[in-house]
Amino acid sequence: MDRLGVGGKLDGLTAGSERELGRPASRARGPVDPGDHRARPAESGAQTEPASTAPTDGGPANTTPAGAGQVDIETFATELNELALGGEGWKAVLARVAERTGRAARLMGVHGGVFAATDGGDAMMSPAEVAKVFAEREPVTVTLEDGWPARALAVWAGQRRVGLLLLAEPVDDGLLALLKASSTAVAIEAVRRDAAATATAETASRLIDELRFGALRGTDELTRTAARFGLRLSEPHAAVVFDYGGPNRRTWSTALSWLEMPVRQEDTRGWTVLGGGDLAREITRIRVRLQGMVGDGTVLAATGPVVNDPRETARSFRDAEVVLGLLRRRTGETELLHSALGLAQLLLAVPPDRLRAFVNQQLGPILDRPELILTLDAWLATRGSRANVAEQLHLHRNSVGYRVGQLRQLLGTDPLDPEAAHRLRTALTARELLDVFSQRTP
Repeated sequence: MDRLGVGGKLDGLTAGSERELGRPASRARGPVDPGDHRARPAESGAQTEPASTAPTDGGPANTTPAGAGQVDIETFATELNELALGGEGWKAVLARVAERTGRAARLMGVHGGVFAATDGGDAMMSPAEVAKVFAEREPVTVTLEDGWPARALAVWAGQRRVGLLLLAEPVDDGLLALLKASSTAVAIEAVRRDAAATATAETASRLIDELRFGALRGTDELTRTAARFGLRLSEPHAAVVFDYGGPNRRTWSTALSWLEMPVRQEDTRGWTVLGGGDLAREITRIRVRLQGMVGDGTVLAATGPVVNDPRETARSFRDAEVVLGLLRRRTGETELLHSALGLAQLLLAVPPDRLRAFVNQQLGPILDRPELILTLDAWLATRGSRANVAEQLHLHRNSVGYRVGQLRQLLGTDPLDPEAAHRLRTALTARELLDVFSQRTP
């Protein structure tokens, strides 16, 4: 263990003290070092010596005694770090923390879900609650959804937030020191997982590309390869695309690499395949997790149709891209399933040329009048409510009446006539699809 110092510092594992295992530069001035947490020892009767009163890391003066208790904490930190470097994982680290402290321990992700727990607890926190803990310099007391009170410590791996390390209350100064000493091991495991994810990402990306664009190898071989990644292509499954609109691009890449299924990243997008069971619930779970990890910006999630043959998976991916385009037009929405498209779900199967011909036939006289297109859409959606259309489009009621009069004249029909309304609504949906088609990346 020549890379591991007595104080828990890493030598050679990180690219920089504040880029890999330390907090961001704005929050810390050096690498995570459990040896710097000079709290009183948990055991009674430990010998102590007067402590220095010099400030540590820009914080308040350290008045906690150092001595035999400090050596014990350093030894404990070294123990945990060796577990992490040996690839034992978060469960082993938490088990040792629980054994040493006599308290249940949990590790929660930035999305609020549980990564590991010594007591089997699975209560969540909201991403907003997690963010509040990360905003604090010191551990804070939190209460989870199941009523479990704990002291929560924010753990960083470079600029990326790993999660919260929690120790069941009550937590005294000695236990607090042990909690802080545990953070480096948790960060080491996060870095180790990143390396493992990078090692398999290329193969996973190639698999997803084959599924998206069609494989050169046989279906049986492709199915066997996918099965090694947990994908059952002979069973119901659907293509999924996640899209991120925010500044934290590097964190986004890391967040995608931490997903348990193979992912292909393209700039702000991540492509994968999910089983066709409770697709809506699974989409929400993953999107919330990604959103919690990236913080700023919005994560969107869209799916293609559920298929049960690898030869149909490419179609599911194509349609997922269209569904994402439609989702982008829905203000305030973050998830959209192919099965929730309604009329658009049927029109996706119609060739674009036929859709274009139908749109020209039904909406030709107003296609170059975007204000009338918007008015028609709102008029049909509100079933002819002048007040609602005026509020929606920020118009005077008289202006709405004037536009509706123009619609009747140019279209040669009353838009609220049942038969006409059905045709016009179909044409508007087809027009929206054609718009999305035109904006797709070749």
